[in-house]
Amino acid sequence: MVHPCEPFDAFEQVQAMEDGKLTAYKSKVPIVIDGCIADEVWSQSDWYDMNYIWMGDPVALEDYQGRFKVAWDEDFLYLIVAVNDDFLNPTLKDGLENYWKGDYVEVFIDEDGSGGDHKFNHQAFAYHVSTEGHAIDKNTQEETVFFDDHINVQRSQNGSMYVWEMAIKLYGKNFDENSNANIPVSIKAEKRIGFSVAYGDNDGRLTRENFMGSKKTHGANNDEGYINADVFGSLLFKE
Repeated sequence: MVHPCEPFDAFEQVQAMEDGKLTAYKSKVPIVIDGCIADEVWSQSDWYDMNYIWMGDPVALEDYQGRFKVAWDEDFLYLIVAVNDDFLNPTLKDGLENYWKGDYVEVFIDEDGSGGDHKFNHQAFAYHVSTEGHAIDKNTQEETVFFDDHINVQRSQNGSMYVWEMAIKLYGKNFDENSNANIPVSIKAEKRIGFSVAYGDNDGRLTRENFMGSKKTHGANNDEGYINADVFGSLLFKE
């Protein structure tokens, strides 16, 4: 799961987007998902800030600092998240227990940007991407389940810097969790989706101390994203 990589410029300029309106540019070749910032498109993409406090108190830079980049091709939304975290706490203790209490990256996706309730349906997804590489969300039976075939993720570490690299398939509101015939939505230039990304930070307690996101607010108490896609930011795909 954790791979060695060459160091990158951790002090590169970062854009803070208060309204969460982001842009992703197309990669000319498929990105190799290895947890490393080595693909050409990453050197051409801007870092976005992931430090808006959704839950918890302000944190010192040595405790937490997060940023991310996005890219795409016809088959995948690509996401790379770089987090400075002085204590990486495993997401899961036993199976699906405590999936939102440890350290994890949460990726909010509304494929057609139409918003609405998605707590126990697939109007949108709130993927909790665990330290073990699982993509976790609720199903229509109100169960917590793995959607591991939706996201390919690899993670690397350099000291207290952790990089999570993902290739994410886009599924729309008609996704049928009981079928093996679901076809991901093909991505095209000028398509806009609902999108936010956040990090749950746990420094060894029984629950997360902080929840840090990509836009200033995320609904009621900044913790509405797992229920309501109306609060997501947006992502525009450009050539």
